[in-house]
Amino acid sequence: PSLTDSAAKDKRREQLNRWLGSDTERCVPPGGRGSSRRPPRVRFAQGAVFMAACSAGDREEVRELLSAGAPINGTNVDGLTALHQACIDENMEMVQFLVENGATVNQPDNEGWTPLHAAASCGFVSIAQYLISKGASVSVVNSEGELPLDVSHESAMEKLLKSEVKKQGVDLDVARREEEELMLRDARMWSNSGKCENVRHPTTGATALHVAAAKGYKEVIRLLLQLGFDVDARDFDGWTPLHAAAHWGQPDACRLLCEALCDMEAVNKVGQIASDVADDSVESLLEELKDKQSAVRN
Repeated sequence: PSLTDSAAKDKRREQLNRWLGSDTERCVPPGGRGSSRRPPRVRFAQGAVFMAACSAGDREEVRELLSAGAPINGTNVDGLTALHQACIDENMEMVQFLVENGATVNQPDNEGWTPLHAAASCGFVSIAQYLISKGASVSVVNSEGELPLDVSHESAMEKLLKSEVKKQGVDLDVARREEEELMLRDARMWSNSGKCENVRHPTTGATALHVAAAKGYKEVIRLLLQLGFDVDARDFDGWTPLHAAAHWGQPDACRLLCEALCDMEAVNKVGQIASDVADDSVESLLEELKDKQSAVRN
């Protein structure tokens, strides 16, 4: 491959160390943020040994660890499983071994990336074909609403995934909207019943409002705010919904949260306010919203 191709592939591999996050240090309990481009840190003890053995391709040690009770679907702080890692490493033998021994082919990491997303992003067609043959979904979206097809960049991979999408009769637009529709349905149900389930993500501590803010689900945000969701709720890294909306460049979400008088000076666990982690596209908007908020408060 050319240097350009290699650089592109390296870039795509970097995408696998992500979550709704900033360039902040991660902390315990694991909150999962990961656009820091550092290799994911594993939980030590048995889980780390198992992941290391899988990465090394040592199937005998992996068998022994599984016999000793190592969880085959155990994750590191980014939610990556051994199967994700084997896909990223283009280790077909380990991919097959893990799947044959019970690894979950559709298990998402903290950003919703399944092993098929990982294989698609890296361009590993044979691994993608194998995963699909074992039930990997071509219609599942990650946290940014992307299907495996959306993160593929090589023609052979795109051809494979498009063929599978057609064969399965998947409506891509419906698949991409599925999470937003589910969240809308839940929010409306809570609104009608008067009962609100403010459940947090077990790994990241994110609320439904964090998720809706990060993805720009405007109607969901409106409903959640009407239901009394805490506009300044913190996840395990101290991020508020505004941090998430700002970081992922969601202008409408930023407006709605600021109109609800969120705390624009709220700091995360490393002292960053929303504007410190904001995407360039919303930096000037945040300044404008800050001025408007000050006028309202005064």
